[in-house]
Amino acid sequence: MGAALIIARRDLMSFFTSIKGASIFFFFLIFMGVFFQNFVATFAELTAQAPQHGGEAPTLEQLTRAIFYNLHFILILIVPAVTMSAFSEEKRNHAFRLLQTSPVTSLQIVLGKFLASTSLLGFVLLASTVYPMFTVLYGNPDVGVILSSYLGIFLLMCGQVAFGIWISSMTSNQFIAFLFTMFGIFMLMILNWLAPHITGGGTLENVAKYVASTEHLDSFFKGLITVKSTMYFLCFSAMFLFFTNVALDSQRWR
Repeated sequence: MGAALIIARRDLMSFFTSIKGASIFFFFLIFMGVFFQNFVATFAELTAQAPQHGGEAPTLEQLTRAIFYNLHFILILIVPAVTMSAFSEEKRNHAFRLLQTSPVTSLQIVLGKFLASTSLLGFVLLASTVYPMFTVLYGNPDVGVILSSYLGIFLLMCGQVAFGIWISSMTSNQFIAFLFTMFGIFMLMILNWLAPHITGGGTLENVAKYVASTEHLDSFFKGLITVKSTMYFLCFSAMFLFFTNVALDSQRWR
């Protein structure tokens, strides 16, 4: 585990000492800020118009849920940007060959890369708490729902990172790694909606819906932390970390 932490520390420091890490923070917070401002403006407008039209005013829970759904969408761009260079960059400049011949196992390399990427994105999520905290300071939302939503987003992010570094381990082209990771994450997000149209119903539809990440994430957004949804994200992460380890082992002996 010590070797994995050394690799993680090295990669994490490279993120923070490069323009890439700063760019990820900048664009993430800009996107979140723009969407948050629009959500709050729409919320205030609908709340003001509700008594005039006899309708029901939106709740703060609906506002916070919209914020987290937006965060879920932004991760489609942010996660591939972080993971695309996990192995691709080192393969391109041949530094990966030195890592393979060093006295570390493939599993330690995989865990180091995974910890570095999840740590960076964890700091990004921590920075994003300024937006839901705004609703806590000026409203009275359910803090428990906010915390469970962040837990769900973090677990989802871990699964996406594991998938992303698996893609990166199989190519030396960062752009290809970015595209395939983004496509895979997007498909997992919309598979729940596509399932009835591509499976014809029955057992296949239920399986496709279970594989989709959206339904499992919804329970966290509702304030429900279930064993089923938690195990889904943990197993998803473990499965792709295993795939990455197998891919590295096969490349080590070529």
